[in-house]
Amino acid sequence: MAECKKQNEKKQAAKAWLAPAASVLGAVFLYGLLTLTAREPGPLSEGRCIGREGYGGEEQEYQVWVEGIEEQAVPVTVTVGPQVYTKQEAEAVFDRIIGGMENKIRADNPNLMEVRGNLKLPSRMEEGVSLRWYSSEPDIIDSSGRLGEEVDTEKLLTLYLELSAGEYRQDYEIPVRVLPPDRSKEEQKLVDFLKELSLLNERQKEEPWLTLPERFEGKELRYHTKEKSGYEPLLLLGVAMAVLLVWKEKNGIKQESQKRQRELLLDYADLLSKLMVLICAGLTVRNAWERMVKDYEWALDQKKQRSRAAYEEMRYTYYQMQSGMAEGDAYREFGRRCRLQSYLKLSGLLEQNRRSGTKNMRAILETEMTDALEQRKNLARRLGEEAGTRLLMPLFLMLGIVMVMIMVPAMMTMG
Repeated sequence: MAECKKQNEKKQAAKAWLAPAASVLGAVFLYGLLTLTAREPGPLSEGRCIGREGYGGEEQEYQVWVEGIEEQAVPVTVTVGPQVYTKQEAEAVFDRIIGGMENKIRADNPNLMEVRGNLKLPSRMEEGVSLRWYSSEPDIIDSSGRLGEEVDTEKLLTLYLELSAGEYRQDYEIPVRVLPPDRSKEEQKLVDFLKELSLLNERQKEEPWLTLPERFEGKELRYHTKEKSGYEPLLLLGVAMAVLLVWKEKNGIKQESQKRQRELLLDYADLLSKLMVLICAGLTVRNAWERMVKDYEWALDQKKQRSRAAYEEMRYTYYQMQSGMAEGDAYREFGRRCRLQSYLKLSGLLEQNRRSGTKNMRAILETEMTDALEQRKNLARRLGEEAGTRLLMPLFLMLGIVMVMIMVPAMMTMG
């Protein structure tokens, strides 16, 4: 009996330890699983290999820790250039590109021997190959493929193409035949008549009158001009209205631009504050950027915030990166679109941090935050002064009305 009691106590003790042990093991398992899945892949592959960008890509910088140089591992910044072609690869790529070049550049023309419209001359191919174009007749077709002066008869010319991939280059010549425009009989007849008038004007330039031809292509011609209607002032009124509308449109665009700049300046301190908090919390610049954009979109959907210029530009930049644009290029475009010195400086800091890392990023952002708050304070003071200035006009109008109300009865009494 006593032995059975001891066995029951052991079973009860084992059951009591089972749940805590399972909890600990489950926590360890989840920790290991989350740690492995959350770990970002590094640049190293197979121990000591770093992948390059493809042909025509950009130079990248990576920070790796090297063991064996000193007693402890030391950080080293490794610069890795893009992959470049060998001579045989470049020649093969050039041959493949030139083989399909006619279909790429003929645009809406049936072929290069029947050119009546503009050509499409690319400056870069997907294979990382650059193209430079030259024309033997730039007045007829320029280096961008646009047609210039109209030809009366077919013209043969040559497009010179230079393909370059890294240090390898190859020149090609592409023959092109430009044809006169494809006109209807009526259109061609009118063009011929205008040429006839031009010749007559040249022949009769020493005479006081230009005598128009009586016949053209065997047909008798008659001429007349429209009589004056007497309503010409309406045309002047229309022109004046058009000028006023254009002025109003330009003035509206200018005011919208100024309003956008003020909004960007007012939002800069708030934007910088959120970005600094998220980066200091451990997020990368790109993840912090994404978090701010998602929060902004959520606030818009919930109608808790109206559209703001700075966050709209951030959202556009985010979707540029999502669509494949390089992160550094997206930050540069963000600064250029905002067109303000503060945003250009911020984009430069973000790009520098992405490329080479900035140890004192937090201190730099704090300094920039102080400047942003000071700029915002000055802007608010200036906006207040402008509002006060705009209020002066109605005050002067009210003063004039009061003076008229006082002076008119006094003058009437004196009379």
